[in-house]
Amino acid sequence: MRTICAYILLFLMLLPPVATAGEEPPYPFTDPYRATVLGTPAKVRYQFADPVLPDVRAFRIEGRQVPEVFSYSRDLFFTTALQKHAAPLMFVIAGTGAEHNSGKMSFLTQVFHEAGYHVVALSSPTHMNFVVSASQHGVAGYVPYDVDDLDRVMGWIREELAKECEITGYSVAGYSLGGLHAAFLAKRDAETHEFDFRHVLLINPPVSLYRSVTRLDSWVTRENLGRTTVHHEIEGFIDRFSDYYLHADVTDLDDDFLYDMITDIGLTERDFKTLIGAAFRVSSASMIFSSDVCLQAEYLVPPSHYPLKTASPLLPYARQAFDVSFEQYLDEFLLPYLRYEDPTVTRDEVIRRSTLESIRGWLEKTTKVVVVGTRDDVILSHGDEQFLETVFPGGRSMLFEHGGHCGNMMHPAFVRALKDMVRL
Repeated sequence: MRTICAYILLFLMLLPPVATAGEEPPYPFTDPYRATVLGTPAKVRYQFADPVLPDVRAFRIEGRQVPEVFSYSRDLFFTTALQKHAAPLMFVIAGTGAEHNSGKMSFLTQVFHEAGYHVVALSSPTHMNFVVSASQHGVAGYVPYDVDDLDRVMGWIREELAKECEITGYSVAGYSLGGLHAAFLAKRDAETHEFDFRHVLLINPPVSLYRSVTRLDSWVTRENLGRTTVHHEIEGFIDRFSDYYLHADVTDLDDDFLYDMITDIGLTERDFKTLIGAAFRVSSASMIFSSDVCLQAEYLVPPSHYPLKTASPLLPYARQAFDVSFEQYLDEFLLPYLRYEDPTVTRDEVIRRSTLESIRGWLEKTTKVVVVGTRDDVILSHGDEQFLETVFPGGRSMLFEHGGHCGNMMHPAFVRALKDMVRL
């Protein structure tokens, strides 16, 4: 399972940007699935004039009980990139299962720092380190709880940074699920005025978490795969990738090589869907396993196997978690937990609370929340695209025709749109 995870993340995670020169070429992919997997090729990525070297920091919640198997993740890690002068601070929230210093997050850190902000990059509340070190409830993927945790963490970080730099205001941005979180943080902040966000930027956000993740999950089921299994499909990808590597004239295992390899082996739309769906399952599996162990819920790990030690074999649980769909997690883990706290809550209400639709009235009235994304985003339905265009009219949204899900994020035109939306 660890090999499978490594390969999937390798092909879906964009490496740090490289500088290019000359006239700006257009984004090269019109197929949304190919765009989602391949991202922005290195030769057409945005060029940073003077990249900053970010700092990785950590803080610890004293007295917090952390399972031994996660003892290495006791501290919550985050990234900062501070200006040398007074400036507003931009919080950036990662997408599903992503870490504060992942490829996309490192890129966005540079974007907003170049735009003049102090930057704090936060892992997704669905990332294992966040669940273990900072989640108040121990369950992830329920937006109201995720937002509570993010708001609390952001407050602590603000207090620490105020001791070493001058902060003139606050903004928040997030991509994918992080964009959904940013919208709810803005709604909360409009009531509490804790930060009084000036700009709130949603980058390729889902309109409904449930609709988007069930769409992704469907690509690792019979709906997309037929009679074969996702494990068999991924093993086939690894064999094809390995064969290509053995017969290629490799000088450097960089992103150009990965791009050429995936292009040359001729992946089909079904293949791309499988890779996208499997990458989501990897993130989801880590989240589910982390929650199960932190709560000792006995969903994946039998009671006789507790407490898990640092040397405990985890592969069986990883494989089991990989096979759990988000809908199963909702029905078998998350919903029972929420009903334990509130027996009256319904499944439909739980789903609705994790949608932009549930705060549509407020989103339509405020002008500080803006969107940059794509019309062919693979996590959106046609109705979701119409929602974004209707709720964020005129200059409040910029939807590119092509780019899939975050695929064109590193293209210069997309970066210009991001900067324009949060211009100081």
